[in-house]
Amino acid sequence: MTTIQAALAVISSVILPFIIQAIKSEAMGGNAARWLAIAASALFGALTAMANGIPTDPGAWVTAIFACVGGVQVAYAAFKAVGVTDKWLDALLAMGAPKKDD
Repeated sequence: MTTIQAALAVISSVILPFIIQAIKSEAMGGNAARWLAIAASALFGALTAMANGIPTDPGAWVTAIFACVGGVQVAYAAFKAVGVTDKWLDALLAMGAPKKDD
């Protein structure tokens, strides 16, 4: 894995949990969101593998895909444990929403 691929894996692992949480809070339950997170992180892993051109070695594909899947799962678990995804995401989602009259 190159430096660019490693950086992309870390960036996607940090950003993707927020995207999945946004989708989950609006449209789906926890189990469906978990599978969406795995599928999306596998896609990001495949894109990360192709950052320096299409790999010819199957090990490069597997390394990049599993790095992203594992990174997203670890980041999501860590964020969830301290409430980052709930609190920060609620604040971010509320920024564009019209204010309700009380």
